[in-house]
This record gives sequence, structure tokens and C-alpha cells, in this order.
Amino acid sequence: MFPVRNRSFVVPMMFLLIGSVVVANPTKAVGDDLKKPASWDEFAAYVVDGGDLGLWESSGVTTDVWKTLPAGIRYRYRAQVSLDESGRQVVRTFTYVDEQGKLLSSGSETIVWDAKSGTPIKTLSGFDEDRSWADSGRMVGYDDSRTVFSSEETGGGETYELLTTVERTGENTRRRTVARADGRKKPFVQEFTRVNHLVEAFAGWDPTGTWATDMDGVTFVSESRWSADRRCVTTTEGVRLPDGSLNVTGNGIMWFDLDARVIRQKYVTSMGMALDGEVAKVSKDRFEMRYTGVDSAGVALHAIITSTLEGDRRTSTFSDMTYDGRARTPAWAQAPMVAKLERR
Repeated sequence: MFPVRNRSFVVPMMFLLIGSVVVANPTKAVGDDLKKPASWDEFAAYVVDGGDLGLWESSGVTTDVWKTLPAGIRYRYRAQVSLDESGRQVVRTFTYVDEQGKLLSSGSETIVWDAKSGTPIKTLSGFDEDRSWADSGRMVGYDDSRTVFSSEETGGGETYELLTTVERTGENTRRRTVARADGRKKPFVQEFTRVNHLVEAFAGWDPTGTWATDMDGVTFVSESRWSADRRCVTTTEGVRLPDGSLNVTGNGIMWFDLDARVIRQKYVTSMGMALDGEVAKVSKDRFEMRYTGVDSAGVALHAIITSTLEGDRRTSTFSDMTYDGRARTPAWAQAPMVAKLERR
């Protein structure tokens, strides 16, 4: 679910509108081809297995579908959707800020099981600037790709019915549409993207590209590419042969460790060296990684590699190197290594 100006959004990213077509009885029309979960466990499995939990973001322009938030404001939205510890509630917290970072709206949403009606119900509340709002409703139905909720919202001295549909448009994308049940006002449509923690953590540093380093007449090449929908970076390194092919001598993968909130790397060479890397500092033009591991003989080693970027040149320096607990910097690591970018 991605929190979206939720007032009615509720079930984790799964509500999408059916477009902007309005019919005489929208709730009945939308529910005709949808089913309802037989139990809370069925609904919770739908949310978890469908990939609806997590951190989601969106941006756009507000409409007048809500009474308390003016139309025409450019916003950035972020929401956290989670299953509580008991596993009996889906909880979403969210914020909307304008282009200057000023808070426009904030709130929270809870979805639980109503045993009496046998359907998920939700309640939301929050503030649009200095005006409070509240919303409650129940599920109309769902299928493999979307969830629909109908709700009644009160805000700005007015009460109205909203129809919220969330559609799964991809592994890491969702679309949500909120519309007035009576067809008045302009529907609010949001395109959500799952927050990419790795890209954010790189802070503008581009880890990709093919980089070549001249090492006494031998060309050493490092190729790094995004993978898994930009959730990791894979690296292949080796010596370029006369025919242009690569004699691979090492492979690595970088990803974002959500528990430690840090970028990590695993690196292994053809001779058996195995290293664990952890980013210490990163900016658009500077990248510092701490490495710990063993060489091919099983001797413990540690080093810090700092890379700086200037145009199409990347300079890497080694520092704080130790072998078997003793300070030692091999000859090949004593001078900075300069690599030239061949292609992204």
C-alpha cells in the first residue's frame, strides 16, 4: 500500500480507480467483478504476498477531490505500509510536502477485519495544514490486480463518499485513484514507486560504467551495471585480452542493507580472495569503502579505498591497509589508480 493522500486509500497500494468513468451506482458497478476475502488471513496474505508493504513515493499536483486540501499544489508524497506485530492490522503512515519541503498533509490509516460484516474495514485521520479530517470505510472487493474501498470522509464541514481503487501496475509500481462517488470534482490519480534505498544511499554517485586502468601496459577493466530493477549493482573485473574479451579475475555485488542502513558489497577474486565492503562516506564525486576479508592464503586483511571523480576520470587511493593485523601496503596499492570511463 502506498500511503497516498489516503483518505480512503487504505489497503496497501492496491486501489486504483476504474478510470474516471462515473456511473449512477459506482460502488455496485465496481464491485460486480470483484470478490471479498473470506478471512483476515486471506486478505493479509494478499497484501504481503502481493508486495504491497514497504516504503512508497509519488509526486504530482493535487485536485479538489478533498475538501481540506486545495487543488493545484505540486507535492511529493511518501508513505510506509506495514503489518503490525500482531499481524491483525495493516498500517500506513504518510506525508505530503510541497516543492519547498513544507508539510501539506499528514496522517495514518489502519485496516482491520470486521467480524460482523466479514470484510476488511479502514479508518484514517490526519491534518491538511491546520484542518483536520477523518475517513472510514470498507472494502468493496478485490481481484489479482486491484483493490477497491468505499469510504465516507468528513472534512471542512462537509461529508462525502469516496471510491478508492489501487492497481498493481508492476513489481515496484502502483496506481491509485480517488474519486467522489457522486462524480463531482476531479479524481485524484497517483503513480507510486517503491522507494529505492540503494539509489538514495548513493547520494548522486553513479556506480555504473566500464572503467579502464593502464597497469604497466596491461589494461585492467572494471564493469559495473545496475541489476534487479536497480536494487543492486553487479561488478565484473579482469584483464582485457588482445581480442578485446575480458579475462575475468573478480566479481562483486553491492546492495543496501536495510537493517544497518548502509551500502554493502561482496567481492571474490579468481584466486580466492574474499572481501566484505561497507560504504563509509559517499557524495556525488567521492566514494569511500571499508573492506575486510582474507586473501587467497587465508590471511586477514583490511583496507579503505577512496574514489574521487573528476569528469571521465576516477582516482582510487588505498589507506589503512593491514595484513594479518600488521600495517602493510603492497607496492601495487601505494600509488593512486586512475581509471578512465569508456562507457556508461
